[in-house]
Amino acid sequence: MKKFTKVIVKMMKEEKLYGSQGGPIVLSQIENEYNTIQIAFKDKGASYVQWVALGTVVPWVMCKQKDAPDPVINACNGRNCRDTFTGPNKPYKPVLWTENWTAQYRSFGDPPSQRSAEDLAYSVARFFLKNSTLNNYYMVQLVLNF
Repeated sequence: MKKFTKVIVKMMKEEKLYGSQGGPIVLSQIENEYNTIQIAFKDKGASYVQWVALGTVVPWVMCKQKDAPDPVINACNGRNCRDTFTGPNKPYKPVLWTENWTAQYRSFGDPPSQRSAEDLAYSVARFFLKNSTLNNYYMVQLVLNF
């Protein structure tokens, strides 16, 4: 993973794709919810988290990673991050909600679990009352009835 990521970061820098180089990329996500499986790797799980800051010129995000090393920003994923996210692991990091779940994962045959627009708006408003910085909708789902 480290070797692959270094190659990608180098390519992005060479193409001047990062925001600080005039490009469109202002944030990168290196892992998603790694915290949920980290314990399975014991000591190697913790050391894996430490290499992720590879010198990009934009911030890295790790969702649900409570021990995200500087300059990586730990972020929230979920339905109501105002209530479930304790905040970034350092006071100078922004409060990010990278996956505001508009629906829940489904298996074939499961009923839809789509949230109403009112519920989404209410949860976002409450999140920003917590001096938050970013909300990103995730898994927007259309249900068409014919």
